[in-house]
Amino acid sequence: MRRLLAYEWGKLFHLPALWVFLGLCLAFNGLLLGSVTPGDQAFFHQTSQAAETLGVRVGADFVAGLSQLPQTEERDLLLQAVAGLENTFEAYDTDELANFYQSVIEGDLLAQRWLAWKYDLLQGRVEHLADTGAALDLYAGPATHGSHQFLFNTLIRAVVTEGILAGVLSAIWLTGCEGVWRTGGQLCVTRTGRKLWRVKLLAALGVDLLLYALLVLATLGAYFLLLDYGGLWASSVSSQFNYYSEMFYIRPYLTWGDFTVGQYLAATLAGGGVLTAVFALLAGALGLLTGHAYAAAIGVVLFCTLSVGAASGLATAGWWTAYLLANFLPVNLWLSLSAWFTEMGLYGAVPWQETAGLAVSLAVSQKGCGINGPAGLGTEKNLAARPAGRHRPHRTGVLADPHRILHRAPGQQLGGRDRAD
Repeated sequence: MRRLLAYEWGKLFHLPALWVFLGLCLAFNGLLLGSVTPGDQAFFHQTSQAAETLGVRVGADFVAGLSQLPQTEERDLLLQAVAGLENTFEAYDTDELANFYQSVIEGDLLAQRWLAWKYDLLQGRVEHLADTGAALDLYAGPATHGSHQFLFNTLIRAVVTEGILAGVLSAIWLTGCEGVWRTGGQLCVTRTGRKLWRVKLLAALGVDLLLYALLVLATLGAYFLLLDYGGLWASSVSSQFNYYSEMFYIRPYLTWGDFTVGQYLAATLAGGGVLTAVFALLAGALGLLTGHAYAAAIGVVLFCTLSVGAASGLATAGWWTAYLLANFLPVNLWLSLSAWFTEMGLYGAVPWQETAGLAVSLAVSQKGCGINGPAGLGTEKNLAARPAGRHRPHRTGVLADPHRILHRAPGQQLGGRDRAD
């Protein structure tokens, strides 16, 4: 198994296109990072230093301590933003959200009841956040919303998308190349050849996660060198400085669990890794099903297009219950990435929707590929049934020249060794 994995990894790592793709991704991410200004850096540094010195919880002591720090433009801006801060969750009622969305999905009683149930549960979370004082945490002060959206909705979305593309291309190349070369049927007539299909999927999955990790380390490493988050990691991501907007309706950033900035980042990156694996396995399943790289690529594009189109069509038709269910699909989970672990508005039908959707998608894609058992799309029986094409692999040894068998010297065995008398 290890030798086969190493062989398949070698095939991928020797592809110039893989490294060109990785270079283009890093260059694109570098362009995104170029939007960080010196003013952003100065304000983040001031805010982080204040949090390290005074803590992340804003109160009278924080304001008094902040006013004693050396006067700068950034300190004055931060001082103005935190003056008179109150625990906004104490008076917040999720009925406002429930009423807003029920007016949007008017006509579908089941969907209305579904969302009413979700926002009833969310009210309990609001009361908990009010008790813990999460709204009074600093995060990045007045720069919170912009920096949070840039990090999670722009930068991490780009990295996850690049990881998805890397996984899809790797899986399609390894599982579909035999169809391009018309050698799939020949592979499956041997025990090692039949085992190779599962190895190809595991190899593609390993490369996908490795490239995703490299992109995360390179891109976010550069981002956190530009912006100082040192004192902000322990702040609650549900700070009142943070908010979520959907359909022009602004609401607090209400998460289903207690997340600090560092914990939320780790959870999102972990979920992104799972999502890249789901797409890699989906591409692998299509590669095994079609037996051809080009057909598998078309299948992935069609799946993504139909997923988004179906959700849009269901919303337009007013079939909101079906729309809520369609948002469990992997493509729609990717669309809602910047709101993961929150109530997600119309993207979320249940608490922790992204977690449930990722778990179901991963289980289905694993089963479809046959990684957890022999019942996948790429079963040995189905693969072996594919006819071998006209392509003949290069042969070495005796079979490369059948005349060596017919015209060998007397007393000589196959392979050129003399027979002992």
